[in-house]
Amino acid sequence: MKTVLTTPVNANQTTQTSQLIPASPTSIENPSTWMRNGDSPTEIILAVAFLTSVLIGGIASVIVVITGLVKTLVPVMVQPTRENKK
Repeated sequence: MKTVLTTPVNANQTTQTSQLIPASPTSIENPSTWMRNGDSPTEIILAVAFLTSVLIGGIASVIVVITGLVKTLVPVMVQPTRENKK
């Protein structure tokens, strides 16, 4: 014995659709406002990149200065003094 379940079809049924894609925001800030306020994402990235390069340049110059100082002082410190030669 087979039992079949059937659902009566109503001719007055309507199909409802829903929107799956969210609507884009209606108000987008003007980029010139970002530049005036200083909170533009591009401006922040450029500022961080510039400050990082200045920092790296400063560290490199300190390393060069210390290397030059060591090259100058080590030979002088290694040389025997006149008092030790006698």
